Amino acid sequence: MKTGPYVKNTVKYVGRDGGPVNLPGFGGHARSGSPKLSASPMFNDSGEINATNASDALVQIKHVLDEAASGRLSMQPRSAGMELSAVEQQQILAEAFSDPSSEGFHLVGQELLNPVKEVIDYEGWIRKVLMVRPVRQGEIVRYDKDVFIVAWVVAEDAETVASVVGGQFVFPPEFEVTAQPMIELKNIYQAQYDILARAQDRARQSIEFKEDKAGINLLDRAAISANQLTYFSSFNTTSAEALRYKVERNRLVLDKFLINRQELSDIVAMSQLGQVDPVTQRELILAGYIGTLLNAMIITSAGVNTYEVVPPGIVYGVTAPEYLGGMPIRVELFSEPVTDFHEGKARRGWFWYELLSQVVINPTGCAKGIKL
Repeated sequence: MKTGPYVKNTVKYVGRDGGPVNLPGFGGHARSGSPKLSASPMFNDSGEINATNASDALVQIKHVLDEAASGRLSMQPRSAGMELSAVEQQQILAEAFSDPSSEGFHLVGQELLNPVKEVIDYEGWIRKVLMVRPVRQGEIVRYDKDVFIVAWVVAEDAETVASVVGGQFVFPPEFEVTAQPMIELKNIYQAQYDILARAQDRARQSIEFKEDKAGINLLDRAAISANQLTYFSSFNTTSAEALRYKVERNRLVLDKFLINRQELSDIVAMSQLGQVDPVTQRELILAGYIGTLLNAMIITSAGVNTYEVVPPGIVYGVTAPEYLGGMPIRVELFSEPVTDFHEGKARRGWFWYELLSQVVINPTGCAKGIKL
């Protein structure tokens, strides 16, 4: 903390009305114990605390916190960048990238991380199929298994799927999911678009794809181990009911259909042929979207080549996550700044990492269909 006539206020506050908060300074306590107010304000126009030294600054800060704790002052933190122009944001970003200590660059990565976590939870479909739960450090991950049912787990390479036949418990191995978006330093000064948003998209797509790809390999093996394949020429209510029957004959309820974008065209054609109710037809025409079929949610996977997860012509039907399997996450997604300077390349970025497992405990809860 800087000493002298002023001490920099590193946290700016706004009141409920959106205006700045500026209190009278703290002038000690009266005999009654109530605080006395100073004639000078708490902060100056530059957002600095009026204090003669570090000790005085701490006393002033304590006064602000006491006022907030007592309810006499309502403060809301103002997030960085709320009042910054695009040019100012670019300047701050350039300074963070050129900071030799990498502290500013690390802070930028942490700010990018939270939105990515939220989007992955929203868009990553394997997190909707398996029950996600956090795992504490050192905790042994164990799932109960019926001795007569084969369970399936994803191996440590995040690709191989292994079966667990004997025993009453399953201890799924853990695998790593990583992403490393890199940014050319010259692009910071040349790009005419939000380069950080692009870095977020690249990292998010990579993490989602790795999670979903491991999950689809797991479902693919589990679905054919307990239920026979269903063959269909068009994905319509007839083929959907065939998949639903494979799951619900085991005293489960079908919860979701996982399809490729190609099969969505079959649903549109089915609507045009009058095989769905008028309300669903109206929803499709106005919104271009059908959310459910036979009371089961439709999750569509799209992507060509690199990011294609559910192949065209393949449909999966799964029960609710709590009856199918789990996705324990031991290490939540975090980021660390990295550079390619040692390779003679002017690039900086972030290494994003998470450690998790995937397991299907009840393979009777998933079925697979193939389009002929």
